[in-house]
Amino acid sequence: MIVDHIENIERYKGINDTVLKALNCIKEFAAEPSKEDGIYEVLPGEIILHVITKETHDRSDAKMEIHKNFMDIHYMIKGSESCHVSELPSIEEIDYSEETDNGFWDCHDTGNVRIKEGEFYAVWPLEPHCPLCKAGDENKTVRKIIAKVKVKR
Repeated sequence: MIVDHIENIERYKGINDTVLKALNCIKEFAAEPSKEDGIYEVLPGEIILHVITKETHDRSDAKMEIHKNFMDIHYMIKGSESCHVSELPSIEEIDYSEETDNGFWDCHDTGNVRIKEGEFYAVWPLEPHCPLCKAGDENKTVRKIIAKVKVKR
């Protein structure tokens, strides 16, 4: 997992060209406050941006998730959230769908990170994460961009 501020994306040159392109696209989209919620296919089949406005939830109301073929980069436009993490169990324990590239299961967390406005976190394929959890005592509405980035494993 990577956690950083969007202004530091130059640090990630050389990791993966598609990841760097996705980070630059996130920065461009975030600079347009009138961008509507929706799905934007930036590079068909490789970079898909989801602009969403959604309410956070209690950790107990969500399952841990993974993806096998895409990494997620979550960028916080407005508000803050916690993302919980865990160790990867055996694949048999995960309710995984090849069609949606989503796997879910119940588990105990090993940690969490709080993401504030202007920050992002990136989770690679098979890195368990539970996004959109409330960052304080109350659920709040957040606005964020989630980039789905195809990476080779």
